Amino acid sequence: MAGITKPKSRFWKARGELGIEVIPANSPQAKGRVERNHGVDQDRLVKEPRLAGIPTIAEANRFLREVCLPKDDAHVPLFGVDLADILCFGYERTVSNDYIVRFENRLFQILKENRNRPQPAKQVTVRKKLYGTISIHWNGKALKIKEVRLPESNAA
Repeated sequence: MAGITKPKSRFWKARGELGIEVIPANSPQAKGRVERNHGVDQDRLVKEPRLAGIPTIAEANRFLREVCLPKDDAHVPLFGVDLADILCFGYERTVSNDYIVRFENRLFQILKENRNRPQPAKQVTVRKKLYGTISIHWNGKALKIKEVRLPESNAA
């Protein structure tokens, strides 16, 4: 069945856009080592503040930050990446003859001022961000759009 590709999950797409490599545990032994290591760490984070006689959550957080957790920050800085554009829901939609994209019973007009805009019948990606805003992307770029409101019918 060559040529058939399996659709990627949203996590897998986001991981790829962020350049994160997944290193799978390919054996039960490797999975056990990871689980044991994480179990030990979680257990240590509960017991050490208790053994140190720390009475409040604020003091326990300070103790964990300064004593238990490693000081090195292993995060890689992201330059030119908008996480909100990656960690969002993406939906494929077709551009209509009048450059309208329909999404969730709403209509979005792709504006003429876009230097390069998709022709009718082309596929675009509608991105719905976690805080609710909508953007439409084509060829890797966000398009300038305007929501079109239909006049309400006066049904009597």
